[in-house]
Amino acid sequence: MRIRLLQLALVLMLCPARPAGAEAPTNPEVEAVRREMQQMRADYELRIQALEARLNKVEAAATNPVPNPGSITGTNAGPTMSERGQAFANIQFSGDEAARPEQAETPPQSEPLKNRLQQVLNDYIDFGGYFRAGYGRDNQGGPQPAFQAPGAFAKYRLGNEAETYGELIFGKNWYVPDLFSPEAPPRADGTPTGPIARTQVRMAFYDPYGSTTSASSFQTSLPEAWAEIGNVFAGQPELKFWAGDRFYRRQDICINDFFFYNMSGGGGGAEDYDTPFGKLALAWIGNGEQSGVYSSDIVIQPDPVNQAGFSKQSTVLSLYDVAMPWGKGEFGLAFAAETCGLNAAGQQASDSQGVALTFIHTHEKFLTDDGVNKFSLQLGNGAAKTFTSGYETATTTNGTYIIPDQPGSWRFRATESFIAQPWENLSISPALVYQYTDYNNFQGDRQWVSAGVRPIYHFNRFFSLAFEPGVDHVDDNGIHQSGTLWKFSLAPQVSLGNQFLSRPVIRAYVTYATWTESYKGYVGGNDFANETSGWTWGMQMETWW
Repeated sequence: MRIRLLQLALVLMLCPARPAGAEAPTNPEVEAVRREMQQMRADYELRIQALEARLNKVEAAATNPVPNPGSITGTNAGPTMSERGQAFANIQFSGDEAARPEQAETPPQSEPLKNRLQQVLNDYIDFGGYFRAGYGRDNQGGPQPAFQAPGAFAKYRLGNEAETYGELIFGKNWYVPDLFSPEAPPRADGTPTGPIARTQVRMAFYDPYGSTTSASSFQTSLPEAWAEIGNVFAGQPELKFWAGDRFYRRQDICINDFFFYNMSGGGGGAEDYDTPFGKLALAWIGNGEQSGVYSSDIVIQPDPVNQAGFSKQSTVLSLYDVAMPWGKGEFGLAFAAETCGLNAAGQQASDSQGVALTFIHTHEKFLTDDGVNKFSLQLGNGAAKTFTSGYETATTTNGTYIIPDQPGSWRFRATESFIAQPWENLSISPALVYQYTDYNNFQGDRQWVSAGVRPIYHFNRFFSLAFEPGVDHVDDNGIHQSGTLWKFSLAPQVSLGNQFLSRPVIRAYVTYATWTESYKGYVGGNDFANETSGWTWGMQMETWW
């Protein structure tokens, strides 16, 4: 009984809880867990053997004591509690070979150990999330609006987010019985012999500053609800099959939250197929929306009530983790087809197909050990030129509508961004975006150029000052509008750590934006309808786990 209790104590020490908010195991994580389980089993057996040997010595010494002056000879008492405690303390758990007997019989496996291990693995649920919340106002007396250039696909975030937004993620891994029990026989390469499954659900919340007390403005959604099963082929233990709604092949620039590649949606596929030069994934992704029919050959101003259904499906082939100079590469090939149903008047937009190519180079340990650089090139036409599973939209005086992708339309995009901390007191993240789109006589052509940077000066581990200037220029020949928006934000911050991404962070901020005369009435909402500049200020917290 005492050995069983000590075994359980060792297991509890050897099986720490997984941190909350951990994501689904990626391939390196699976390998790490597998090695840790093997090492845990070996260390467990050796430590129990060492503990048995030590206790046996103590018991033997107590049964046949060496006479000492003043001692009672012939005493048959067993080892005292202090002696047992000292024996336990003398076992060196750091791998000291002196504490391990050279020859010892393998102790029988503990049933409580096996049950406890299975319970920890099968009952654990991951819990993660992201939230930003606060409040701001503008110099016109109203709640804070966001300053964004018309036609730009993103805005610079610091001090320019006019909403509360959050996500809650719940995930669970599933294992077949006895997969990770001490008796489970692994394959020759050390991988477990049974499948591993994961399910994940993500809820999202949105509430704009302009109507924080109105229930009608509060929005919820379910962007993720999916499951995957892996380790079903002995020759490809990391290969996984999945289906559901999920975030898929998402790449973004942090400081302006621009997802330049985002194939998220509903569907299914397979991923992490090992090849000699990288990993392969294949997915079929669908996306459906309702919109007024917005087309040059039907109606210029769509009816917001009279809507048609739009359906888009994409087949995505990805090759990633490809070894390249200074990092790794990802190659994406997407085939997209978009169709439109009928509205109440029998109108519909034209169908469209397209192909898109994406290349992403990721350089880890860029400039510093925790730095990372991302560079991308993208080219697509027709329905695939969005580089997402979704649709491009246009805003008119009576609403926002899906832009049907004309067969001859195309887009080129290039991005460059990095996060690094070149000095102990300074972290920095710049971003560059260039995008050219030809809408093939539907809306002419449009160029978007964006540049911004966020340096953060860290006074110490907890206090910092962030500054973010950003500029967006859009030249839209379709509506004969060209203009530029500049935005500047200053934010003193308190955070848990002195890194660029240290979170949670609490910040106060002040933001100034100015834009060209051509954007008058298109930036900042009603408060700035007759202005070409404006101020906002407020406080915000941001966190993820």
